[in-house]
Amino acid sequence: MVGLLNLLRELDIYISQHAIYISKLERAISNKEPFEHKTCKDCAFGKKFYQEVYPSLGEYEEEIRSIILDIEKLHCEFHNIASEINTQNPSEEDLSKLNSVKELSTDLFQRLLSLKRFVLKGED
Repeated sequence: MVGLLNLLRELDIYISQHAIYISKLERAISNKEPFEHKTCKDCAFGKKFYQEVYPSLGEYEEEIRSIILDIEKLHCEFHNIASEINTQNPSEEDLSKLNSVKELSTDLFQRLLSLKRFVLKGED
């Protein structure tokens, strides 16, 4: 649980980093520049998540485990779709994928905040 608590206490940082990722992706599309996509295990959040939270998945109560699995799915889908975007020659489909990435990001943030409220409810 220590790894999960550490991640949740630093959540603002990870949410900001994902927002910056989207902003840089949008800028790369606008400027038709290359973009270095990351996988869900390569970004700062993913590294922390897979090193400190995911290995202890079986130790969490069912509701926490369910939210964590939702977060993992959303986070990996976010990176998978983003990695399909051709920033140097964007098509309408790429712009549609960008919108999907933004929606996934919003859903991801909501699930992360929900997890934070659920886990930290008695610690404030």
